[in-house]
Amino acid sequence: MRRHARKIPSTVRLSILTTLLALFMAWLALGNATRLPWDPRWYLTAHTAMEVFSVVVAMLVFATGWHGIGRDMPIRVALLSPSALAVGLLDIGHLMSVDGMPGVAGPGSVGHGIEFWLLARVVSAAALLVAAFAPRERTVGRRVRGWALLAALGIVALGFWLAVADPLGLPATYVAGQGLTTFKIGCELVLIVLNAVAALFLLRRALVTRLRTDRYLAATAAVMALGGVSFTLYVRPDDVVNFVGHVYKVIAYLCLHRAIWVAAVQAPYLRLQRSERSLAESEASFRSLMECAPDAILLVGAEERITMMNARAESLFGVARETAAGLPLDVLVPAAAGDAELDCRRLYGAVFPAEVRRAGMPSGQQVAIVRDLSERRRLERALVEQLTHDALTGLPNRNRILETLDEAIAAARQDGRTLAVLVFDLHEFRKINSGYGYGGGDDVLRECVVRLSCLLAGGDMLARQGGNEFIVVQKQSGETAAAALAVRLLESMREPFLLDGQRVFLAASVGIALPPANGCGAHELLQMAQVAMAAARAEGPTRYRFHTDAMAQAIRERVDLEALLRHGIERNQFALQYQPRVDLASGTVIGVEALVRWRHPVLGLVPPARFIPLAEETGLIDDLDMWVLDEACARAATWRAQGLPPLRVSVNLSARQFQQAGLAQRVQAALERSSLPPACLEIEITESTVMRDTGEATSVLRSLKALGVALSIDDFGTGYSSLSYLKRFPIDVLKIDRSFVSDVTADPNDAAIACAIIALAHTLNLEAVAEGVETAEQAAFLRENGCDEIQGYYFSPPVWPEQIERMFAEKTANGAMVN
Repeated sequence: MRRHARKIPSTVRLSILTTLLALFMAWLALGNATRLPWDPRWYLTAHTAMEVFSVVVAMLVFATGWHGIGRDMPIRVALLSPSALAVGLLDIGHLMSVDGMPGVAGPGSVGHGIEFWLLARVVSAAALLVAAFAPRERTVGRRVRGWALLAALGIVALGFWLAVADPLGLPATYVAGQGLTTFKIGCELVLIVLNAVAALFLLRRALVTRLRTDRYLAATAAVMALGGVSFTLYVRPDDVVNFVGHVYKVIAYLCLHRAIWVAAVQAPYLRLQRSERSLAESEASFRSLMECAPDAILLVGAEERITMMNARAESLFGVARETAAGLPLDVLVPAAAGDAELDCRRLYGAVFPAEVRRAGMPSGQQVAIVRDLSERRRLERALVEQLTHDALTGLPNRNRILETLDEAIAAARQDGRTLAVLVFDLHEFRKINSGYGYGGGDDVLRECVVRLSCLLAGGDMLARQGGNEFIVVQKQSGETAAAALAVRLLESMREPFLLDGQRVFLAASVGIALPPANGCGAHELLQMAQVAMAAARAEGPTRYRFHTDAMAQAIRERVDLEALLRHGIERNQFALQYQPRVDLASGTVIGVEALVRWRHPVLGLVPPARFIPLAEETGLIDDLDMWVLDEACARAATWRAQGLPPLRVSVNLSARQFQQAGLAQRVQAALERSSLPPACLEIEITESTVMRDTGEATSVLRSLKALGVALSIDDFGTGYSSLSYLKRFPIDVLKIDRSFVSDVTADPNDAAIACAIIALAHTLNLEAVAEGVETAEQAAFLRENGCDEIQGYYFSPPVWPEQIERMFAEKTANGAMVN
C-alpha cells in the first residue's frame, strides 16, 4: 500500500529557510562574493526579472488581501494589503529608474533607483512593524479598508514626488568609483533594525498563538532584515551582492504572500469548512434527535405546509413522510394560537387527544411537536375510576357517592322530593375473614352487592363505604318508603351464604337519615345515617333505626365527656370513696370496697355509671385501674399506721386489666410502693371476665393468689354461674349481686337464689358477701341464712376516707354497729 509522504510543519520549514539564508548571508559578508558565478552584464536583465516578479507578488498580496473571504477582515490584512500595493508601485519606480532604464522623469540613474528603493523599504518595514503590534482579533469593515487604500495611494504619490522632485535635497546615496555613501548605508542599517525588531515581536506572537500567519510574517521580516545586509555590502550596483539582496527580497515577498493568503483566504475557508461540517453535524444530530424523539415532530414551511416529519409522526398520524410532504398542517393538526391540547386527526383514521407545542426556527420554518395523550387520558380515567369506585365490587366509593349525593339533594330540593340515605352494615363479618379467609369475605361482599342491587328502584344508588358497610341513596323516598326498603334489605340477609360448601348466616343493621327541613349537605346526611346505624346495631341484629336529634346529641355528649375524662385523668380529678363491709356475726367493720369517683370542677361529682363504660371503651380504664389500686393500697396502709383495726380493702379490676400480661407484677408493685401486707388487699373480678378464657384466667388467678391477696367473684349469679370454675379457681369470696338481695324478703325465688349461693359458698369453704343491703329485714334474712358479710346503704353508703376514720373513732362509744 502506498504511503503519503509526511508533510513537514511550516514552523520547521520556515526555521530551516531562515537559518540557511542567515548562514549564506554571513558567508557572503565574509568576502566570499567573488566565488559566486556572476557577470555584470547579466545584472540588468536579472534585476528587471527580479523586480517584475516582486511587483507581481506584491500585487498578488494586495489582490489576495483586498478580495479576502468575508465582509470583515483582520486589521493586519487590511494594513498589509494596501502596503503591498504601495511597495509594488514604488518598486515599479525603482525598476524604471535604475541605470540603463528609461527613468520616470528623465534617464535612469543609480541614485534615482536607490531613492525609490529606500522609499519602498521604509513602507514595508513600517507596515511589518505596525502589524507586529496590531491586535490579532481585531477586524475592520469596508470603510476602513477603503481609507487604508487611499492612504497607500497617497504614500505612493508622495514617494514619487520626493524621488523625482527631491524637495528635501537628500544626500547622495551612491558615488561612482567610490560605492555606497554613508547616508545610504545608515538608512539600510535603520531598515535592518526595524525589520529585525518586527521579526522578533512577530516570532514571539507566533510562539504564543501558534498561528501560521504570524510565522510567515516573522519569516518575512527576518528575510527582509537579512536581505538588507547585502545592500550595505555591494560596491557596484551591478555586482552579485546587490543581486543576492534582490533574491532575498523576492523570498520575503513570497513569505508575505503566504501570510496574507493564509489570513485572508485559507483561514476563512477553513472556518467556513468547519462551520459547514458543524452545520452538517448539527443537522445530522437534529435529524437523529427527530427520529429518536418520543413525540411526533413536524417541520412546517411557507403557507403552513409540512416539509419534514419524523418516524414517530409517521406512525402517529398514519401517513408516510413522502405523502405528508406538502400537505397543509391543519389536515393533521388543527390551527391554534401557541401551545394547546387539541384533538388531532390521523390522515385515514380517528381523532386522538394531543398536546401541541409550536416554535419558530431561525430558518423561518416552524416546528410543531405533537405528544399523543391517549395513554395519559386512559390512565387518568383509570385513576379516577380507582379514586371514585371500589376495586372489589365496582361500586362507587364514599367519595363518589358524596359527590353524587350533593347533586341528588339539590335536585330533590328543586323538585320538591324527599330522598333517604341508608347505611347498611353486616354483623360479625370478621368471623368470615377469620374462618374462610379474605377470599371468602370478598365472595360474601360480592354476593351482598347482587342481593342489594336487586332491591333498588331505578335511579337509586348503591355504594360501598368500606369494609362491610354499604350506602344506599333512595331518590324517591319518605319515612314509609325508607322503612320498607330497610326491611327488604335486612330480609335479603336471611338467606344463607354458601362458602366452601358450608351455609353461613349473617345479620345486618340499617341506619336511615332523611334531610331535615332546614336542609343539609351530603356529609351531614351521611353522618346522620351512620349515627342511626350505630344505634340500630346497639339494639341487636336485624334492626333499623331512623336518625333523631337525640342520637346526635348523645354522640356529641359522649365525645365531650371523653375529652373531659382524659383531661380529668391528667389533672388528677379522681378520688376514692369507701363502702364498709360488715361482719354479720360480730357486727364490726372488717373491710371496705374502694369505689372511684370523678370530682369535676364544673359537672360536680360524676357517677361511675356515666364514665366507667366510656373509660373501658376508650382504653382509659387501664390508667384509671392502676391509679385506684395504688390509691387504695396507700390509704389502707395509712389507716394501719394510724392504728385503725385491720381492714381488707377490695378493688375492682376491669376485664382489660385482667387480660393484659403482668397483672400479678403490677399488683405486687403497688403493694411494695405502699408497704401494705398482701392479706389486706382483695381483688374483685366479674364472672364474665374470668369466663372468656378459663385456662388463662386460672393462671392469672393463681399468680395473684401466690402474692397472698384475697380474690372475689363480683356480681355472682348474673353471669355464667358455672360450678366447674368455682372448683378450679383459687377464689376466696362470692359476692351476691344486689339484684337478688333487693327482693329477698318479698320474692321467694330471689330468697331461694340467695340461700343457694350462701350454701354453695360455705360448701366450697368460701365467704359469702351480700351487696346492696338497704333494710333491716334484708340484713336479718341474710344473718338467719348464714351470710358472712353485708355491704350496702343499710349500714353505710360509700364515704370519704375521713368519714371512715371518724366511724372507727365512734365505734368505742356506740358499741356494735349492726343490730
